[in-house]
Amino acid sequence: MTDLASPPNHLAETAVPATPAAAPAPPAAVAPPANGWGDPFPLGLASFGISALVLSSVMSGLIDPLATPAVLSLALALGFTTELVAGIIHFQRGETFPGLVFTAYSGFWLSYALLVQFYGPMVTADAAAITGMFLLAWAIFSSYMLLAAIRTNLTTIVIFTLLNGVFYLAAFGAFLESAGLGHAAGFVLIADAAVALYASAAIIVNTTWERTVLPVP
Repeated sequence: MTDLASPPNHLAETAVPATPAAAPAPPAAVAPPANGWGDPFPLGLASFGISALVLSSVMSGLIDPLATPAVLSLALALGFTTELVAGIIHFQRGETFPGLVFTAYSGFWLSYALLVQFYGPMVTADAAAITGMFLLAWAIFSSYMLLAAIRTNLTTIVIFTLLNGVFYLAAFGAFLESAGLGHAAGFVLIADAAVALYASAAIIVNTTWERTVLPVP
């Protein structure tokens, strides 16, 4: 790929994104933080959404691939660092599903940055195959996270469905060395980033306004 919780657990509320690494309907009023921790869910969604939006602009071909170093800076600062923080706080609050979502996908962003900047150029044989396997492994992980997300809400399901589309398209694009499939993955990722950013905005806006301003299905 040259180219996400029960008040207080937004992802797990309906039974239990990414991503980027889905959001439940935010509470109408501010809920007391669990164990003294605030809700990290909008942070994780924003970190994923911003990183994914910039990455997708390159994947889709809207921006020249020579701009990839700018993507790597976001991948490390937001995609890796703040998603990791959000995931750890979710685990601290006893919220396993979003904790796994954000910590696992923070690992994606770190591995992506390392692959593109350092290790990818060192691959001298089967570059397309190993890139495809890298993406396919994340697609498989995203598939069973989607299965878990089905017990949450529509927004979470949409985020993980789109994310699966991104990884499978990008993986087969790498295996087949198809620029078209890679660009298609980029456009799907744009949609996924938009949903994640909207969900992040809805949670934080609804929380601060103490009522539903931005609905989330």
